[in-house]
Amino acid sequence: MKAKELLFVMDTFPLGGITKSLLALFSQIEGDYNIDFLLMRKEGLFVPLIPSSVNVISDLLPVEFRNPHPKEVFRNLTKMQFRQWMKWVNYSLICSIARLKGGQIAMVNAMDMWIAKNTPCINKKYDAAIAYQGGRCIYYILEQIDAKVKIGYVHNDYSNCAVDFNMKPVDSLYFPKLDHIVTISDICLNSLYYEFPDLKDKCCVVENICSPKFIKQSAAKGESFNDDYKGCRLVTMGRFDIWQKGIDWAVEIAKKLKTHRVDFKWYFLGEGNQRPKVEEMIRDAGIEDLFILMGAKVNPYPYIADADIYVQPSRVEGKSVALDEVKALSKPIVVTNFPSVYDQFTDEKTALIAKMDPSDIADKIIRLINEPETRQKLINNLKAEKVGNEEQVQIFESLLQ
Repeated sequence: MKAKELLFVMDTFPLGGITKSLLALFSQIEGDYNIDFLLMRKEGLFVPLIPSSVNVISDLLPVEFRNPHPKEVFRNLTKMQFRQWMKWVNYSLICSIARLKGGQIAMVNAMDMWIAKNTPCINKKYDAAIAYQGGRCIYYILEQIDAKVKIGYVHNDYSNCAVDFNMKPVDSLYFPKLDHIVTISDICLNSLYYEFPDLKDKCCVVENICSPKFIKQSAAKGESFNDDYKGCRLVTMGRFDIWQKGIDWAVEIAKKLKTHRVDFKWYFLGEGNQRPKVEEMIRDAGIEDLFILMGAKVNPYPYIADADIYVQPSRVEGKSVALDEVKALSKPIVVTNFPSVYDQFTDEKTALIAKMDPSDIADKIIRLINEPETRQKLINNLKAEKVGNEEQVQIFESLLQ
């Protein structure tokens, strides 16, 4: 029997949970399907980790179309053929008018719709096309791809994630055309039900794939901390999104811990274009020796395994891939009470869940540092809990029919 032809679509392949969840899915289904993977821009730390069996297609649209700002008009004239440049000028004009009428949100909506309609199609028929990111990726498979089944992913709590919610005027036009709208937790599913009540029959949950075996194997190899520090190591993993990931809170918390003379170092595993701002915040707080930016790590698991406490001070999450990975390593966790956290943890049993308040987060961290018995209780409960969910692959595969 001929293997099914699948197309996955993402914008880029950056550091983050979405990327890691797709790599985990690829690891489970490669060999069973013929997989094409369109990256609208082939960039990101994890691009080298894409399995060799996956056929990567990329950069179908010139990079200049990722920036419609009018200030680029003369520079692009020197870089593009005239006919292509005229196309860019029209695109820039559409986005600029949208911005004048409706601000930044309207411009992004116009940009995503234009990219979806003007990124060249792939001359191939697919059994299923899966937009693994929202926005332009979903619009593209609906506008340009010939597939029997079309699936769009929403990785966040739609109502509480500005990036997603700001796309609702356009999503409302495109979502009804999808065969399935996939999200990653019950909280996220209820959010979609609330925002799109007429599309309930299309919405379903496929959790991000987490393989404890792979994570534990990875944690046992590769580099980790190379200093002689003997105090409490805190670790956080994620991209530099100051507001969403609560990095401003983390800096404030670290300053409070310093004031309380806590013996700690806090290591941040991640990267992003907000790094200069984060570095400035750390300098202003006077905690350069305590809050250490380690950069992005292809294999972050040895650092997590060798840390004492994992801290996640996020304001917003969908269903955090990072937290599932930390659970697989049975690390004591302090995490904020974003709605979907209760899909992953029970307070006082498998994590300490703090309020959306830096003082409460700091208190929970201090408590874990001072109470080794509480740390051990969390570790024991995490070890007893089922973490792997490879069976979610079967749910995904059922959508391809």
